[in-house]
Order: sequence, then structure tokens, then C-alpha cells
Amino acid sequence: MTVILSLVTAFVVGGLILINDHLSPLEKSASRYLGHLSESDGRAACSIMTRKAQADLMATYRTDSCGAAVHELLDPLTTAEIKQLAQTDTGSLRTSGRQGYVSLDDNPLDLSQLVFTNVDNEWLLNELQ
Repeated sequence: MTVILSLVTAFVVGGLILINDHLSPLEKSASRYLGHLSESDGRAACSIMTRKAQADLMATYRTDSCGAAVHELLDPLTTAEIKQLAQTDTGSLRTSGRQGYVSLDDNPLDLSQLVFTNVDNEWLLNELQ
């Protein structure tokens, strides 16, 4: 069972890498963030968040680290639901100045949109909606 799960995970991650080659920078950032969540990798997810987003998440979950807050965010989900986050389809993408908006289709966290800010030519997550 563990071998099968490892193979499936490797296939999904490999597929995401191939797909990412054809995405816009904004969509790549959204895909990376969702991928880090699907791996329960709080540290990596936080690395592509603004300080404001990290502080907001830590305040929401009353933790002293962003990584711990990500784990609290994912805590109500099953392992299968967490893995499903990597497969969340992004809907429309739009930008307005330094802000980028990525609509999300149905996902286990019931998020409707990710809001990014362009900081030094890198799209960083600024808000979960």
C-alpha cells in the first residue's frame, strides 16, 4: 500500500512539474502553493507567502509559526482531501497592478480565490479567500 501511495504521489508531482512549464507565472505560484499544501509542507507553503499572509494565518490559528498555522489549516481534512488540493483547478486569472487573483474550483478547503502580490517579480500569496 505504501509503495502504491508513493508511486501515485510521484506521478502527481511529476505531472505538476510538466504542467507548470505551460502556466503563467501567476498560475505557477498558485499551483506551487496548492502543491505544498497537498504535501502538508507548511514551511514550503509559507515560503511563497507575504509576511502579511503569514501573520494573518498565524493570528487566525493562534500559532507562533506559519508552518504550524498551515498544519492547523489542513487539520480538519483527511489525507485524501489534502492530496486532492494539488489537483484543484484554477479558474480565471486576472491582474490589477501588483495584485493577482486566481479563482479556484471546488476544493477541500472551500477556498474561492487566492490573492497574490507581485514582489520583486515573484507572485507571493497575500490572502486566502
